[in-house]
Amino acid sequence: MEKGDMAKLIEVEDELHNMDKVLEQLAGHGHASGDFIKLDNVFDVIQNNSHACFSSESEESMQAFFNIIQSREMSPEQRADILMNGQL
Repeated sequence: MEKGDMAKLIEVEDELHNMDKVLEQLAGHGHASGDFIKLDNVFDVIQNNSHACFSSESEESMQAFFNIIQSREMSPEQRADILMNGQL
C-alpha cells in the first residue's frame, strides 16, 4: 500500500471516530454495538498494512498501534508514515 492510500484510510478512521461520538450521543451506543460493526474493517486494514512491529498481536504492539491511530494532533500523513515505516 502506498503512503497516500494509508493516509486516506486514517482520515476515514478519524471520521468514523467522530461519527461514533455523535451516534453515542444520539443513540446511546456507538457503531460497534449495532448494525455497522463492519466499519471496524477500516481499522483492520490499516493495521494489516502497517509495519510488522505494529501488526503483531502482542499487547505492546497493539497499544503502540492504537496510540498512533489516536494521535489526532498529528496529520494522517504523519501517522501513515510512522505506521508504514515502523519508526516512532
